[in-house]
Amino acid sequence: MRLKEFLTSKIFLKNFGIVVLMIMLSFYTNKGENFPTPDFKGLSVTQVEALADKNDLRFVIEDSVFRKEIQPGTVVMQNPSSGHKIKPNRLIYITLASFVPEQVEVPKLTDVSMRQARVLLESKGFALGNVELRPSEFDDLVLDQKHNGQTIAPGSRLDNGSTIDLVVGKNMAGGETKIPDLMALSLSDALNILKGRSLTTGSVIYDPAILTNEDSLNSVIWKQMPQPDSTKFVMPGLSVDLWLKLKSAPADSITK
Repeated sequence: MRLKEFLTSKIFLKNFGIVVLMIMLSFYTNKGENFPTPDFKGLSVTQVEALADKNDLRFVIEDSVFRKEIQPGTVVMQNPSSGHKIKPNRLIYITLASFVPEQVEVPKLTDVSMRQARVLLESKGFALGNVELRPSEFDDLVLDQKHNGQTIAPGSRLDNGSTIDLVVGKNMAGGETKIPDLMALSLSDALNILKGRSLTTGSVIYDPAILTNEDSLNSVIWKQMPQPDSTKFVMPGLSVDLWLKLKSAPADSITK
């Protein structure tokens, strides 16, 4: 067969077409060769845009989370992660550090063990603060939950990452104490004495005449329950209710 006839034959044309197709596929595959995903963490959106364009990639902001230790507006997480093999034009999902903390609902932490309360706190994104041990017949049971020194009710909303303090019961079986006389003392002095006797503060009832913070500072205890008893021992953790009146108010003017 002559060369011209061979070059125009169906067999040659078919094989030639296959070779051309394989070359094109090889060229396309090499052009889309895998390469490691760049590291976007810690970059601003402007920096992400520049790095994505340089590597022929696309990106989308998928979410934002608050992290106190990370500069707001920078990348916290990325998917695929850095170093993962990808091809050009791949879409990268990024998560930014937000400027404002997310508000999270405070869980109920009382009446559960210390361990359970810690798990609940961490699952909601809160941090465990101080743990105050209080004499109680219920050992290792959470008795109160506080934020900035004040009791925080379940269902309240705080910034994600906020610190919550816990008051935990400590069984002091075998230890005994007596109920002190708190009459005519200020509230702060009475609280210190109760704490020193391993007793707890129950209800604090203010006289209606006490209207301002200054009034509170100038008030004294005029009644307590249980009443003081220097002859009888009680178990640590017992609650003592307190009634307060203004120092200048006579006892017989108080509604009993």
